[in-house]
Amino acid sequence: MEEFTASPAAQVRYLVRRIDELARIEISEPVDFELAKKWGHQVKGNAESFGFPELTASGIELEKFAEAKDTVKVRLLSHQILNSLRKLMKEVAP
Repeated sequence: MEEFTASPAAQVRYLVRRIDELARIEISEPVDFELAKKWGHQVKGNAESFGFPELTASGIELEKFAEAKDTVKVRLLSHQILNSLRKLMKEVAP
């Protein structure tokens, strides 16, 4: 069976969407736990398909913190992931 490899253009689109969504989570007041939970769940399930397996654990953690309605941890992790995504974007689309 042939392994799926996302094109660089697909990777860029994926990162742009994830960055946009995460930025909305980061600035939401109060924290949008539903969006954070959805973001974590989606990334947990599809980051590896787009060539970003390192994001899977972050998705799991964000989903868990959102389910627990932990404002501090959701904000902190969102900020950390956003920085990581921006670095990935520079690598994928220099």
